[in-house]
Amino acid sequence: MRLDFVGVDPDNPDDQCPAVFVDPETGDFYMQGETVTDPDVLAWINSDSRILDTESVVMLPARMASIILEAVNGGYERGRRRFPAGGHPRPDEDVRTRRERAHVR
Repeated sequence: MRLDFVGVDPDNPDDQCPAVFVDPETGDFYMQGETVTDPDVLAWINSDSRILDTESVVMLPARMASIILEAVNGGYERGRRRFPAGGHPRPDEDVRTRRERAHVR
């Protein structure tokens, strides 16, 4: 699997960030964000769109609107990486560099 990185919350402290990704083959969006656990928010959402057991609700801050729009309109740089190959702050978690070095897609 390969996903295009679009962007992260510009105010992310300590690399704990919401982020947006796009599957370049399908155009599907992947949103990384804070899992919503507030029962009032979940009840409100569930009243319009039932939340299935296999689903979760994540919150992305309003300040990420331009990043979300980049993903929607396709204006992001394909193949962009947040961290250059070999430059990940947690090297053991850098799946992309390991795959690139092994020439795996």
